[in-house]
Amino acid sequence: MPGKLKMDEIAALTGYSVSTVSRVLSGKSYTSDKAREAIVRCARELGVLASMASGRLLINGIAVFAPERTFQGRGDIFYLEVTKGIAEASAPHDVWISYCGLEEQRADVKLFLEKAGHKNINAIIIIGTDDSTIFKLATTLNKPCVLINSIDREMALDSVSPDHRAIGFTAMRHLFEQGHRRILTMTCLRRETLYARLDGIKEAYRHFHVPFDPQNDLLVTEWFTAEEAERALDDWLAGHDKTQWPQVIFPNSTSMTEGVLRALQRRGLRVPEDISIITTDFTWNLQNRLDAPVTGVTVPCRELGIEAVHLLQTRLNRPQASVFNLLLQGKVMDFGSVSNATRHAARVALDQ
Repeated sequence: MPGKLKMDEIAALTGYSVSTVSRVLSGKSYTSDKAREAIVRCARELGVLASMASGRLLINGIAVFAPERTFQGRGDIFYLEVTKGIAEASAPHDVWISYCGLEEQRADVKLFLEKAGHKNINAIIIIGTDDSTIFKLATTLNKPCVLINSIDREMALDSVSPDHRAIGFTAMRHLFEQGHRRILTMTCLRRETLYARLDGIKEAYRHFHVPFDPQNDLLVTEWFTAEEAERALDDWLAGHDKTQWPQVIFPNSTSMTEGVLRALQRRGLRVPEDISIITTDFTWNLQNRLDAPVTGVTVPCRELGIEAVHLLQTRLNRPQASVFNLLLQGKVMDFGSVSNATRHAARVALDQ
């Protein structure tokens, strides 16, 4: 049997027993680091890893870092879903996962090195961090590292993210194709990924030859909270004549959508009869916070975690491969919160 012969050959070349070789290549964790490294190196040289299409995670532990709010009650459900994807993809491989809070900016360097440098940690996943110092440190640890929803300007680390630019473009295209032109985009610009989404929104304006006026078409908040979105929209509506009010409000997260809906309800405005709404970061768990689903563009959160584990797997099997930057696409989920402006205009014309 070719597989048995390969294990015999690896055992002979490394000096370890066939049973130890089998345990390592099966992804079992109860072998020494020295044995695992020697067997994996030999298997790679013999081309065994390259032939393992579905592969194994030949590691004992993964350190997963994410913003602290990920692990708090009613915190960041988006990133919590990502961690569930990591756990789901790692489960068949008998891998231990360590979770640790790490903020987007000015992260705790000492904490990162302590957790990521632990002897039982063989791989690292960093979620939603923009601290370039952390990225540089990760490259020095000689452990495979994958970023999720982060941008490494040095292009030294593998990453997987939603295609934020395409998501922004897709949402805006949906509105333009429904005949809308007066659209108020509400977003927070605390992270590079959010600027990418705004670039996609502006690209849609150019594509449909619609002028973009940031004074009337864009409302930027400090955070993504429902409370801040509610206050910001209240102030915006109070400061503009009703003839200037938007046909559509486009909050860039479900939490912001909560605040927008409250502000509209308090003013007696109906969705979509009076004002339409579309959102991004659509996931079922996030939408469950709303009284009724809102039309939005899906962001594949759990899939981000799953693909990150696969990228780790690829990096372990092909350490010399080029750095990967995987972008996952979303799609519009229509729940009737966006009216068709063209049909509405036609009905008004007929009524007259």
